[in-house]
Amino acid sequence: LITILLAISALFAETKHLIAPDGTTVIIDRDEYGVPHIKADNETAMFFGQGFAEANDRLYQIDLNRRAATGRLSEWFGSLALDVDKELLRTGYSDAEIDAMIANTLPEVQNAIQIYADGINAYVDTMNLHPELYMPEQYLDRDFDPFTLRDGSAFAVFMLRRFGMFGGEELSRLNELQNNGWDWFNENRPVNDPACSTTIPDTGQAAAQAWHYSGMTVPEEVVLEMEARNEYVMQFWKDNGIIYKLGSFAALVDPGFSTSGNVMLLGCPQMGSPSYNEASTTMEIELECPTYHIGGKTIPGVPFVTLGHNEHIAWTWTSGVSDNVDTYIDSTQSNNFNDGYWHNGEWLYFEVIVDTIKMIAGEEIFTHYRTIHGPVVSSYLPLHQVYSQKMTFWMDDVQMADYIYKINKATSIADYDEAVSDAPMSFNAFAIDQDQNIAFWHGGRFQDRSDGVHPYLPHKGDGSEEWGGFIAFEDMPHALNPDQGFFTNWNNKPASWWNNGDIGPWISGSGICNGVDNITNFVTSFSSMTLEDVKGIPEAINDHGTYQGAYEMTGTEIIDYNINPPGQSDLIHTDGTPSPHKNDQWDLHTNFEFKDMIFGEEIAGTGSEILPNEFKLFAPYPNPFNPVTTIRFALGQSEKVTLRIYDINGRLADTLINDKLAPGEHEVRWLAEGFASGVYFVKMESSGLQTTQKLILLK
Repeated sequence: LITILLAISALFAETKHLIAPDGTTVIIDRDEYGVPHIKADNETAMFFGQGFAEANDRLYQIDLNRRAATGRLSEWFGSLALDVDKELLRTGYSDAEIDAMIANTLPEVQNAIQIYADGINAYVDTMNLHPELYMPEQYLDRDFDPFTLRDGSAFAVFMLRRFGMFGGEELSRLNELQNNGWDWFNENRPVNDPACSTTIPDTGQAAAQAWHYSGMTVPEEVVLEMEARNEYVMQFWKDNGIIYKLGSFAALVDPGFSTSGNVMLLGCPQMGSPSYNEASTTMEIELECPTYHIGGKTIPGVPFVTLGHNEHIAWTWTSGVSDNVDTYIDSTQSNNFNDGYWHNGEWLYFEVIVDTIKMIAGEEIFTHYRTIHGPVVSSYLPLHQVYSQKMTFWMDDVQMADYIYKINKATSIADYDEAVSDAPMSFNAFAIDQDQNIAFWHGGRFQDRSDGVHPYLPHKGDGSEEWGGFIAFEDMPHALNPDQGFFTNWNNKPASWWNNGDIGPWISGSGICNGVDNITNFVTSFSSMTLEDVKGIPEAINDHGTYQGAYEMTGTEIIDYNINPPGQSDLIHTDGTPSPHKNDQWDLHTNFEFKDMIFGEEIAGTGSEILPNEFKLFAPYPNPFNPVTTIRFALGQSEKVTLRIYDINGRLADTLINDKLAPGEHEVRWLAEGFASGVYFVKMESSGLQTTQKLILLK
C-alpha cells in the first residue's frame, strides 16, 4: 500500500504539459495540496488546461453537475430522480434558448466555455487510453458523454439559480393568509422589519407604500403538493452531492480599522457543509497567461474563478436573498390546457413543451407549459387556475458569465462596479483593491413594485397587475469605504430601507435577521484587526465556509490564505486507491486553520509528461485557408496511420498519409489549389481510433 501511495504522489507532483488545440503548450503544476497552477501563452490554452485539470480532480462531479443541470439524472438514478428532472425542465430553458443566451455573451466568454469543455474531453480521451492512471472508479461501468458548450452553459444557469434566484413562494404565503387572517399576516410577515441587522449602517427607513391584493384564493392541497415537491428535490440534491443553498458570510476591513493599514477581506461561501468522505462542491485553481492571472475558488463544470483574487483586487459573494421571482395566477377557459388562458381581454394559447426523460430502463414523456408570464409550476384546473412564475432575469442567466469574466480581469473597484451593474441575479458582492478601498454592492435585477401588489402575495394574471419597471442600479444598496471601517454580511438585509419579498427573509426571530451580529460583535471587539484576527472569524462564530479565502492587499503585494476541505481531488482509481489529495485539508478544517495560498510562485515540479500525447489531431492552421494549411498530429507509438480529406458530402477528396510512422508529433501540408471553396474534413485513423477536424477553404 505504501508503495502504491508513493507512486501516485509522484504522479500528482509531476509537471504536466498539454498541447492545446491551437498547438501551444499548457503547463500544469500542482502544489503540496494538489492544487493545479496553470500557465499558458493565451486564454484559449489556459482554459483548455483548466478543463483538463478539473476533470482530473472531479470528473464524476462534472458529470453529475451536468446531468443535474440538463434534466438527465434519471439516466443514473432511475425513478428516484424523475421528479427532480421534471422540476429542472419545468422551470428551465430549452436547448435553443440556452444556445441563444450563449450567443449573447462576450466572444471571449463563449470561447472560454467551449475550450474548457474541450479540455474536459481531452482528459477523457487520455483516461480511456490509460485507465489505470486516470480513470475514476465510477467509470468502470459507465461512459462519459462528451462535454459540450451547451452543457457548461446549462450548468452555469443551474448553479447561479441555486444561489441567486429567490422568491416564487407567494402561494405558500397566500395559504398562510387564508389560514391565519390579516392581523397575523401583517405581524408575522412584515414587508420591512426594522429590527433586522444590515450591512450598510443605518440609512433611514423604507418609504411608506400602500399595498393591495386581488383577493384570489388557492386550494391548500396545491400549496402542500408544491412544498413537498420542492422539499424532495432539495433532499435529493443533499443526498447525492449536488450543489444546494446553505448561506455565505464575509467580512471586509478598511485601512483605518486594520492594524497594518492594509485592506483585508474574508470570503466564506457556504455551498454545502464540508464532509470528510464527500468531495467539496468547490475546488481551487490558479490561472495565468499574459492577459489573465487569477486564483481562488472554482466550481467543476464551468471555467473562470468565481471567488478569489487577481493582482489588483480580491472579492467574494454571498447570496443576496432578494425577491426576483413572482407567482401569477392565470385563469383558464376550461378545465384543461387546450383552450388557453385569459390575458388583456383575450384568450391566449399556452406554450406547450414536450420533453423526453430517459430512464435507466425506458423513458417518460413530460409535457409542461408556459404562459406569457413564464413557466407553469402547478395548476388546479377544477377552479380553472394555473400558477406561473415570472423571473426578472429570464433569458439573461448566462449574462452572469460575462460578469465573472470581467471581474476576473478587473484592476480596480471602479472596474468591479461597472461589471456588477449588469449582473442580473441576486448576490451581495464585496471587493477590496490595491488602492485600499473596500466596497459592497447588493446586486441583481428587481422589479420596482410600482404595480402595488403586496410583495408576499401572487399577482393576478389577467393583465391588470403587470410589472412596472426595474430598480436602477444606482438606486440599489451599495457603499464604499464606510465610516465604521468594515463590512460584515451573513446573507442579512443590505440596508434598513430594503424591503422583504415573499420569502421574507429578514424577519425577527429568523437566523438570517440577526445572525450577522455574531460576526459584527467579534469584529467590533477589536480596536483594529490583523489578518490573523480576520482569519479567526469562522472559529469565533463556530461555522465554516465550503471554501474560505482570507486576503490582505498591501498596495503592491497580496498576502493570501485559503482552504477547500476535505481536499482538492475526488479521484479514486479503479483499483480503489484514492488520490493523496482527497482529504488532506481536513485536519486544517477541523482546527479552523487555513493553508498558504500559492499565487504567482514557481512550483518545483518533476518530470515533463506530455498529455495528451497519444493519437491527437490538432486544429489545422491557418483555418480558414487559401490554398495551403498545415495539419499537425501526434502518435504515442509506432503505428500505421491514415490521414484523408473528405468533402462536406462525405466523399474522399484526398489522401495525405497512409503509412507507418514513428511515435511523436508530425505535420503535413495540404495544398488545395485544385479544390473548390467549401467545407472539408480531415480524418485521422489508426489502431481502431479515429478523429476529425473541420477545414474551410476560402478562395
